Amino acid sequence: MKRNKLFTYALIMALPVLGGSIVTSCTDSFESLNTSDAQVNPDDLPFSSQWLEPMTYCYPPQQNMFQFWTNLTIDWYSGYFMTPNGGFTNCKMAVNRGHSGGMHENYYLHIFNNTRRIIANCEEQEENILAAVMRIVQAYGTLMTTDAYGPLAYTSVIEADDYTTSYYFDSQQTIYTSMLNDLGNAVKTLESINETNDATELQNLASADVWCGGDIGSWIQIANTMRLRMALRLSKRVDEMSAAGVDLKAIAKEAARNTLAASGGKDILINKGLENEMWLMFNWGDCGFNANLVTLMSGMKDPRQPLYMTKNTDEILHKGYTKESKDGTTTYYKGTGDSKTQVEQSEAVAAPTNSGYYGIRFAFDVPNKPNSWSTLSGWIQGDNGSSYSMPLPIFKGAESYFLLAEAELRGWITAQEAGGSVQELYERGVRASIQNEVDYRGPYANLTTPINASAAADEYLNQTSGQADLDDPIDDSLDHEAMNHLGAKWVGGDQEQQLEQIIIQKYLALFPLSTEAWAEQRRTGYPRLFPALINQGGASYVNMEEGLRRVIYSSNEYDTNAAELNNSGLKLLNEENTSKTGITGDNGGTRVWWDNANKGNF
Repeated sequence: MKRNKLFTYALIMALPVLGGSIVTSCTDSFESLNTSDAQVNPDDLPFSSQWLEPMTYCYPPQQNMFQFWTNLTIDWYSGYFMTPNGGFTNCKMAVNRGHSGGMHENYYLHIFNNTRRIIANCEEQEENILAAVMRIVQAYGTLMTTDAYGPLAYTSVIEADDYTTSYYFDSQQTIYTSMLNDLGNAVKTLESINETNDATELQNLASADVWCGGDIGSWIQIANTMRLRMALRLSKRVDEMSAAGVDLKAIAKEAARNTLAASGGKDILINKGLENEMWLMFNWGDCGFNANLVTLMSGMKDPRQPLYMTKNTDEILHKGYTKESKDGTTTYYKGTGDSKTQVEQSEAVAAPTNSGYYGIRFAFDVPNKPNSWSTLSGWIQGDNGSSYSMPLPIFKGAESYFLLAEAELRGWITAQEAGGSVQELYERGVRASIQNEVDYRGPYANLTTPINASAAADEYLNQTSGQADLDDPIDDSLDHEAMNHLGAKWVGGDQEQQLEQIIIQKYLALFPLSTEAWAEQRRTGYPRLFPALINQGGASYVNMEEGLRRVIYSSNEYDTNAAELNNSGLKLLNEENTSKTGITGDNGGTRVWWDNANKGNF
C-alpha cells in the first residue's frame, strides 16, 4: 500500500493531469499514468495547491482515476450505472481485483496521504481552524473507503514515519469512532472562532477552500451532517458502540442542531472548471444507466429524470439485428456474417431514437462493446457537450432532511429538534433535491422547456405510482417485475414503510454519489434492486440474492503490505462479517461491520 517513493515526501501532485490530454479507457496502466518518479516536497508548494488535491480527489477530476475509483465497481453495484461493455467482469459478479482497487488507490495516494500531513503541519503551527477543516475532508474520504472495503490501515498510517514499511489495520468500529471524534472536535473548534484573532487563518482557508469558499458555517454543517449520517449508518450496531463508550443517539441529537438543512439543504459543489469525468465514461462506451435507477424514476414520474439522463441516444435494435450506414443510407440485417439477411427497419428497430428512458440490467451476460445496450439512455451533454465541466458534486444537501427524518422516526430526536415531523422533513428533502438539481444540472440538460421546481415538486409529491417494470427493449429474457411499489406521495404506515419511502427518496437525491447510495442500500435494503441473472464469480465468493456487499482489497495492498493484510486486515474482516451464506474472507459477498445481518432495520 505505502511505498517509500510515494510517502517519504507525502505528495504526488495531481495538478499536471487535472486538464491532461490522456485519452484512454484502459485502466491496466493506471498507476504509471498517475504517479511520477519526481520527488516533490509538498511543504514547498503554495498553501492553496497543497489543499487542492485531497479536496478535489473526493470526486476525482482525472479520467483514468475516475474510472478506476468507482465507475468500474460501486457505480454499478449501487444501481445507478451499468456498463454496456461485457469485457469488464465486475458487471457479471466475477470481481476483478485490478478493477477493484481504485477507491483504495485514490484514498491513500490523493486524499489520506495529504490530509494526514496537512493536519500534522497545521497543528504543529497551532493553526487549529485549518486542521479542523482538513479533518472533515479526511473523514469524508475515509468514510467512503471503509464503507467500500471494511477494515483499513488507518491509525498506522497516521503514526507512520519515513521508515515505516508495514501498516496494521483498524476495525471498522475503531475507524468510525475515530472519525466521529474528529468531526465532533472539528465542530467545537470551528464554533469557537474569533474573527479578529483568527483573521490570518481564515484568510488562508478562503484561499484554499474549493468546497465552501472559506465559509465556516458551511463546514460546521457538513461536519454535523456527516456525524448524523455516520450515526445512522451504525443503526444496527448501537449496542456495540455504546459498550465502547460512544452514544450514537446523543451524537445524532447534537448534530441535528446544525446540519445542511439549516441552510435550506444547499449542495456542496466544486465549481472551479475542473473536468467532470462522468461524461467521458459514457463517451468511451464503458458506462450506461442502470435499469434500477431508470425504472424507479420512470415509474414514479420523477421530474429529475431529464436532469439526470437522456432518452435513448440512437435506434435500439432487437437482439440479433444489426445495421450499417453508408453514403447516407442505413441498411438493417438479421443475423451475422454470411448468414445475415437484409430486413425492413420496422422489423429490426425496437425503439426509435430519443423515444424513451432505458437502462441496462446489472449482472447478465452483456457482450463486449459495441452493442445495442450502448444506445440506451445517456449522460446529459448540454449544448456543445458542455457537461464535461459540470461542477463536481461533494454533498447533496437534500440528504440532511432525510437523515433528520430517519433520526426522528427512530426516536433519536424529537420533532422540535428535527425542525418538523417525519413527513414534513421527507417532503422538504424532496423539494430541496428537485430545486437543487434544477439549479445544478438544469444548465447542462439541454431542456426545451425549463422545469419549474416548485410546481414539479407539488406534482411529484402527489404521485402514487411506484417503480416501473423492467422491459428490456433488446432482450425480453432480461425483463423483471418492479421491486418497489411505493410512490413519492407520503403514505405513512409503520416504521418500516416510512423508512422505505425516506431511503428511496434519499437514494434518488444522492445521485450520482454512488458510494453513499450503495452504503444506504446495503444498510436498509432499499430500494430493492433487481436480482443478478448470472454469477460468474461463483457462489463461494458472492451470493446472487444478497448481491455484492463490499469491494475486495487492492492488488497493491497484497503486493506491498501482505503481512499485515493477513495478520490484521483479513482477521478483522472475518470477525466483523455476519454473512449467513457461508461467505468469508476478501470476497464480494463478505459483509462489512455495520452491514449487520443479525438485525433488522428496527
